[in-house]
Amino acid sequence: MFALSAIRRSTAFTIAELLIGLGVTGIFMAGLVRVWMTLSYSGMNIASFAARQNDQMRVFDYLKRDIRRATTIEIYDAGTLVTGTTTFGPELRLTIPQYYSDSREEDNAIGPKATNTPTVTSGTVSYGTALTVRYFTSGGAVIRDEAGAARTVASAAGAFVLAFKKETTGAIRSRLNFDQAMRGSSTRALTRQVDVLCIPRFEFQP
Repeated sequence: MFALSAIRRSTAFTIAELLIGLGVTGIFMAGLVRVWMTLSYSGMNIASFAARQNDQMRVFDYLKRDIRRATTIEIYDAGTLVTGTTTFGPELRLTIPQYYSDSREEDNAIGPKATNTPTVTSGTVSYGTALTVRYFTSGGAVIRDEAGAARTVASAAGAFVLAFKKETTGAIRSRLNFDQAMRGSSTRALTRQVDVLCIPRFEFQP
């Protein structure tokens, strides 16, 4: 009987051993949580960076299309026309012929769309009242304003900044960068700047 009691006492854990085991387990679990959080933040940051790159490409698609069909191109800074080929301005204003009469609702692909019949006056072709299209940023979002109807092309999540400059060749340099705070870091940010040369159709220019 004494031998059995001794065996039972020797196989039990002491309080010190339990505390040590709990401490080791806690450290191990804390490490796992840390690794899991790091991987989660990395995944979210990668997804955000890819989304902002897609935003940049979408904005440049809009810009290149509109610049190609514009009859006049102007760059403004706080309402002042920027002249010369050395200064960037944050707003682009384009005059675009009204090729279509579109009565569709916003973002509705179903609806009537009619081509405006061109007229020739003194050798000048016109398609009705021309539209003024403006590109600028507001609160970090990229805005395309067509005849007073503003649409967000890229959301404010990227804290976007737009800048435009006319090159000596006549091409328009469009610069777009984003500066989005990284998840899981208070000091680092997702940043990327892209410059694209958009070449207008010079036969349209006055």
